[in-house]
Amino acid sequence: MLLLVGLVGGCQGPNPQSRQGQERCSAQVASEANGLLRPLRYGYCLLSINSVLERERAEAQIRQQAAARQRLAACSANRAEVKSLALALKAANQHLAQLGAEPYGISERPQRLDPNLQRRFATYDQELDQERYETALAQWQQAESERYQGWLARRNRRMMEKRAHLAALVRRLNQLNPQLFAAPGSLAPLPILNPHAYGLAITCQPERLR
Repeated sequence: MLLLVGLVGGCQGPNPQSRQGQERCSAQVASEANGLLRPLRYGYCLLSINSVLERERAEAQIRQQAAARQRLAACSANRAEVKSLALALKAANQHLAQLGAEPYGISERPQRLDPNLQRRFATYDQELDQERYETALAQWQQAESERYQGWLARRNRRMMEKRAHLAALVRRLNQLNPQLFAAPGSLAPLPILNPHAYGLAITCQPERLR
């Protein structure tokens, strides 16, 4: 025991254990029920903990580098498609907004005869002109109502198609990079790309993908 303590003490000089190593060894021996063996196990742990931690750091660095290479490869492979989809998304947003703001063009309403002109006619003719006007007005109102309902149905159908197309673009972009819509509220009412994530996705700078 004294020999081991001496060896451990010797290691504290030229190659001292880090606080992380000491904490790791303390955690490893904490479950040792035998209080006499705990210092022994702690001492053995300290003898090799620096190399263990160094190996773990090297392995972690290797994994990080491999992950960074994978992200860079994926970014390079998807960059062209992300650009194309982003342009399509912008155009689809604009089309949907324009469609939603599109006004209905009402047809020309039947016009009454000029009262000054109408007074020149006989009473019978004035009544006949009034009846013709009221008939034309009723027919126009009926036709205009049907025309408006048809326009509204066509516009709603087109908007549903545009929204379906927009949703498909968003799904594909999310598949390529879930961070592209990470900004709060970016999916409603019109999906907007996160500028920072989009910049990373199309520049593929290695130092920013680590």
